[in-house]
Formats: sequence, C-alpha cells, structure tokens
Amino acid sequence: MKSVKNIFILLLFIATLQQTQAQQEMALENSTLWKVEHAKLEKPSYILGTLHMMCASDFQIPEKVNIAMAAVDALVVEINLSDSSEIQKMQASMASSKKISEELSPSQFEQLDTLVQRIVGMPLVNLDAYGLQVLSSIMISKMLPCTDIKLFEAELMQIAKTNTIPIYAFETIEEQMAIVKEAYPLESSYDQLMLHDSYKRDFNKAITAYKNEKLTESVSYLTRPEYMDENATLLMQVKRNQNWVQQMPKMMEKGSNLFAVGAAHLTDEFGLIQLLRKEGYTVSPVLN
Repeated sequence: MKSVKNIFILLLFIATLQQTQAQQEMALENSTLWKVEHAKLEKPSYILGTLHMMCASDFQIPEKVNIAMAAVDALVVEINLSDSSEIQKMQASMASSKKISEELSPSQFEQLDTLVQRIVGMPLVNLDAYGLQVLSSIMISKMLPCTDIKLFEAELMQIAKTNTIPIYAFETIEEQMAIVKEAYPLESSYDQLMLHDSYKRDFNKAITAYKNEKLTESVSYLTRPEYMDENATLLMQVKRNQNWVQQMPKMMEKGSNLFAVGAAHLTDEFGLIQLLRKEGYTVSPVLN
C-alpha cells in the first residue's frame, strides 16, 4: 500500500509541477507557513505550501510547522491517502490505464523510449502496461539525485496519525483523477515527459529556494512559460483554489486546521492567500 501512496503523491506532484502562473506574479514574504485569522474564529488556522518530494538529505519539517501541528485540531490535505478506501480507488484507476503503446504514435513511442532508457535504464516496452501516468511518476522520481526520497504529505500524515490528529481532504481521489484527465490530455502529457531534462534543472532550483523559504521564487521555477498551459492553470489551480476557499471557512469555524497543499496553490492572484484576504481573513507569514 505504501508504494501506491507514493505513486499517487508523485502524480499530485506532476500536477503541481505543471501548473501555470495564474495572472500576474505576486511576490509573497519568504515563508512556507501562513497563519489565517478572523474575528469569528476562536483559534487561528495555518496554510503550509509544500513541495511534494525531496531527497531525505534535503527534507526537514521546520520547527514552526511542528508547533502548528501540535496546536491544530485537524490536518487537511489535497487527498487523504491514509484512507484505505481512497487507495483502493487509486489502484482501480491505475489498473484500468491504457498501455503506453496504445496512447502514442510509433514515432512518439520511439522518441520516448530513447528518453526512458537514458533516464530509467530500461526499455519503454518494460513499462508499457503501466500507462503514462505511472511512467510520469517514475520519471519524476528520477529528477532527484538520490534514491532515499521523502514525500512531504506522507510525513505530515504520519505525524498526524501518531498524535491522533484527524486527517481530512479537499478532494476525493476520483475527483482529482477526473480533473487531471481533463487538464492534461494525451498530447500534453507526452510533451511534458519529453521536457524531463528541463524540469529536472528547474525542480532542483525550486528545492533550493524552498529550503530558504522563498516561496514565490520556488514556484516560479516550476511555472516557467515553456511548461505552461492555460487549460491546466484554470482546472488545476484557479478552479480548485476557488473551490477550496469555499470549503475552508466552515472547516475553520469547527476548529483549527493545518491546510497542507502544493506550494503553487498559495501564490499569485488566484492563490489561497490572496483569495482568503479578499474574503476578509488576515493571512500573515509565520517567520522563523
């Protein structure tokens, strides 16, 4: 089950990596953790912008995040991968994937095979039955210069479970998969795979910026124009953020929450921080 969770978190990472810069870039203070306050709330809640994966040597949960986790009543993530029924749905979705050779033209398959052999070290035919989404997660994992990989959401959920903190989610796996399918059609998925080397350079720059809490800079590396698609921006970022902001008030009125979502969901005009501010909430950086 752990391997399935890891694959799905990597699929979520792909979505974050491919998100576009919605509207104009709006620089935020250097912090990955933000406090949300309002007169009608008894206790503050927090928003944490994450990078979904890092090498273990780079990964560290800041002390301020541990303090926030100890203070809140619940952890809220994009998808609750601690729910076994959600994992079963994910497994069913993966099992029904088309073969890669059925999705691509012969020339595309040949070009992708050359890339996969160089990056993964095996012919594409060996991975054919797994489908493009699983291949994408494998390729994403190869962006890091290590084999010991930490998945941010998995680590947070483990802390929550250890401390008997309830875990909730903004979306179900079925909802997420439907959005991803609409946001990233076949041709787009192929093009993104072929940009592997460029993604790798920018993602490792993003990790460096993220470790220094430079949230806007980190996201900017993952949202360069050559990776952008207006359709994906609207579906994966803008509409989802708007939907989440509608859910958050009721959650915060019931109790204090730590909302942990991909860093790209925090920045820019349609990011969660600006959307909450427009709704009258005070959203401020939690500094070290």
